[in-house]
Amino acid sequence: MLHSIINARHVLVIKLRYIGDSIWMLPFVENLKLNLPHAKLSVIVNKGTEPFFYTSPAVDAVIPFPRADIKGKPLGILRFFSFIKTIRGLKPDVVIELTEGDRAAIMSVLSGADIRIGYSNEKHWRQRFYTHQISSKINTKHMVEYHLDLLKELGMKIFDDSIKIQIPEAAYLSLRRILPPDFYNNKKKKVLIHPGARNPLRQWGAEKFAYIGDALSEECRVFLIAGPDEEGVLQEVKRTMKTTPAFCSTSLNLYEFAALCELSDLFIGNDSGPIHIAAAKTFTAGIYGPTLPELAGPWTNRKRIFEDKSFQCRPCKQDKCHYQSFKACLEAISPEDVISKIKEILTGL
Repeated sequence: MLHSIINARHVLVIKLRYIGDSIWMLPFVENLKLNLPHAKLSVIVNKGTEPFFYTSPAVDAVIPFPRADIKGKPLGILRFFSFIKTIRGLKPDVVIELTEGDRAAIMSVLSGADIRIGYSNEKHWRQRFYTHQISSKINTKHMVEYHLDLLKELGMKIFDDSIKIQIPEAAYLSLRRILPPDFYNNKKKKVLIHPGARNPLRQWGAEKFAYIGDALSEECRVFLIAGPDEEGVLQEVKRTMKTTPAFCSTSLNLYEFAALCELSDLFIGNDSGPIHIAAAKTFTAGIYGPTLPELAGPWTNRKRIFEDKSFQCRPCKQDKCHYQSFKACLEAISPEDVISKIKEILTGL
């Protein structure tokens, strides 16, 4: 297989998922580039998940897919084929499709590439679009390993499986303007709390995060961070807290957030995209319920996962909670136990 692509001039990698999936993809593209240093490497990911590919030295071109402007929109099909025209203009020799989805498979076959590589996990019509299929069992290993297995099956070497996030200097300069003046000279430990999550079934709860914030406020500086669409949960945590956080924001961009993680001592959050950014920069504590951390946890050794392994329904599809008590897998995680372990961690940092 490696012989088929070793002389490729342009390799296109497609992954149309969420921010966490894009973060997990970074070791894949970096190792791919190291194996094919003379090939141009382009990536297509959903718009909003692409920033860290712009700063990756392995990636030559980033093409954000405007999913929000296409899916379910009246002119969506026309916009999609306009995007296909853009892909064909790239003239890739090889397409590697990591999404395992219909839209990405259609992109690969319409790209004009002679070699189109995808997974063979299921019998599906879209597999006919691939010239080469790679066998690797999903849901048996972490997604970083799952993608790196594809490179191994292609006969490539894995040089480094760590997630490396490059941050532009402008992000640090921006933080200096918006953080409290004493951020850099205060000797207290800095703890980031991120209470949001895309799926409600992954949200531990504002009251629990407020408890954590209050319990740490005397010994640490607590920073509440959430995404632009998570203003409600951040304000609920802030209202519930008896103490005042040192900083609250829903307006940091992904570069600024990564820089703040790097400057902090600990990140605490739900199973969500930000935890995977944080894991590349600082010690990470994750609250896990419907998802198994061994499959989708922070890809780092500097972590502490809180979960209740007694629930046989884990992992679930996360379309709705099928347990007799709603979100029981998360409710079983005690804030008192979490804060006890967090204080032990902070002592050793």
